[in-house]
Parts: sequence; structure tokens; C-alpha cells
Amino acid sequence: MSMNTSSASRTYNRNECITFRKTKESFGGLSNMAGGYPIIVNGINIRTSEALYQACRFPHLPDIQKVIISQKSPMTAKMKGKPYRDRSRSDWEKVKLNIMRWCLRIKLLQNWETFGKLLLQTKDKPIVEDSRKDNFWGAIPVDTDNLVGINALGRLLMELRETLKKQPETLKIVKPLEIKDFNLYNQPIETISTDLPKEKIYLIFSSFTQQEDSINTAPQKQSDDIDHFSQIKTQNNLQEYHCNIFEKYVLLELEIFLQQPRMLDEILASFKTVTKTQMQHWLKLGIEKNKIRKTKNPVRYIWNSVEDCSVNLKYSSDQNMQLKNVEQLSLL
Repeated sequence: MSMNTSSASRTYNRNECITFRKTKESFGGLSNMAGGYPIIVNGINIRTSEALYQACRFPHLPDIQKVIISQKSPMTAKMKGKPYRDRSRSDWEKVKLNIMRWCLRIKLLQNWETFGKLLLQTKDKPIVEDSRKDNFWGAIPVDTDNLVGINALGRLLMELRETLKKQPETLKIVKPLEIKDFNLYNQPIETISTDLPKEKIYLIFSSFTQQEDSINTAPQKQSDDIDHFSQIKTQNNLQEYHCNIFEKYVLLELEIFLQQPRMLDEILASFKTVTKTQMQHWLKLGIEKNKIRKTKNPVRYIWNSVEDCSVNLKYSSDQNMQLKNVEQLSLL
């Protein structure tokens, strides 16, 4: 399928963008080649989103998928599939953008704190893959300051970033694409979700905070977990345990969720198992630590490093156009 790519091409000023080329750079984790963001699909361990994307070329060739996924290097995984590209799924050019979007969502879902935090650190700047020769997924330098290309990967990352800021709850489950033969190792790819361990921790932790006088009053269905955590409670200072929960889990979740002003009920809905009293305590603690700020009329909470809402929601028409064009790329 031929594509008229000239109309989708953009010019980016390097000084106004977040660019990445090498995986060891500050924003190198945005690259599909970056290690440290492992993925599990259908119970199969996959080292990088690049390996997953390349494997999706060959749903009808499970042996090739296995060879690709078994490689330790993402570049080697890509090269292993190269000799078979003439045998890619017949609709590859039509579906590859949606497959990449799906791969990025899996990368975020299963690396929520690390990849999510990296995305948010890009603020509202355009994200551009600085490429030597690929002007489809990235943009190619044409002089010292400017890059030109479709930058499909960068635009998909910007799309994902906006969803993470405004509707993070929609990213907690990733359904398989509704395309023919969306398979891995001859098996249909399943819906991927995560019952985050922290949600279970919050549930148990809330039991402690509500009933600190008697751990035996916790719900029976949680008995095994409560027994385990009761040992922690008796062996360690409870205040220190509270602090560890807050620092290790709560702040990371709040940093991502509070990129937009949120009401208390919205925050509670995101955490699900946390009581209102406990959440109010955590928010107060976040304010004391200068991590969170509280607005009035109406009362909302927002991460302290985020600019005022009026500034945060002010996008240039060019940025809006870039985000809209992501949806249209597959139609070009």
C-alpha cells in the first residue's frame, strides 16, 4: 500500500522539542529500543516494545516470532525479522500504526511509574525521534536546529501523554486490536490489565489504619495477607511502615494522577480501595512535603510542579494539529 507521506511531514525546531536518539540519553527511554521496560503478553516475557512490535509483523509465522522475541538486543530482534519482511502480514502498512499505539500502551501499563514519569517529564513539548534516515517514525535533521519528518512515534507518544494526563484510568486495561489474526505464538492476544500490587497493599493498609487496636477484625477473605502484614506490623515501627507505603507507592501514583487538578472523589476512584480518611491524610502529608498543592473554590489537588491549569491546557494550534494527525496517519 503506497502512502502519500509528504502532507503528513512536519518541521520541528530542536530547541523547542524533546528529542531522543540514543537509549542512554535523558529521554532515551521513549525509544522502542530502550531496555528496562519489560513486557509480558500472553504470559510471554518480552524485553522491549521493539521486539513486540516486530513480532506482530508475523502472526502467521510463530517460529519467526519466537526467534525475534528470544533476542537479547532489540536491534538484533529487529534484524532477525528483516529477511522475512516480504512475508509480513498482508495488511501491515494499514495496521502498523495501531499496532505501535498498542505496543506503547502495553509498555506504559506494565511500567507505569518509570515510563509514565518519563512521559510526564516531557511537559507539553513536542516529542521527536531524532533519526538519521527514518522520516516516518522519526524526523531527520536538515540543519543544526531543524528536523523534518512524519515523526509518527513521537506523535503517538504525545497522544499517550495527553491520555495519561487527562484520563489515566482508561490506560489500566489494554484490549487486543480488532484486526484479523492478532496472534502471538499461534494464540490470540488477550486483554492485558494489571491488578497493581499497590491496590492490594492499599486495601490491607486501610484495614490497619481503621482497626489498629485489633488486627484480627480484618475481613476473613484477606486473612493470609493480613497474617503476613501483621508480622511486619509487630516487627517494625508502624509509623515507619506508613511512611514506606506513602513514599514507595502513594506519591508515585499521585504524581501521575495529579497532572490535572482533581477533586477528592476523583482521587478516591483512582485508588479504589483507600478510605476517604486515609486519602485526606496522604494528601495533607503531600502538601506538607511540598509535593502537592490544594486549590479552593472548588477544592482540588494538583502536583506542585505542574503549571497553573490555564497554562497547562493552553496548546498551540500546531501542537493540536500534530495530535489530530496521529489519528489520521493510517489513512494517508
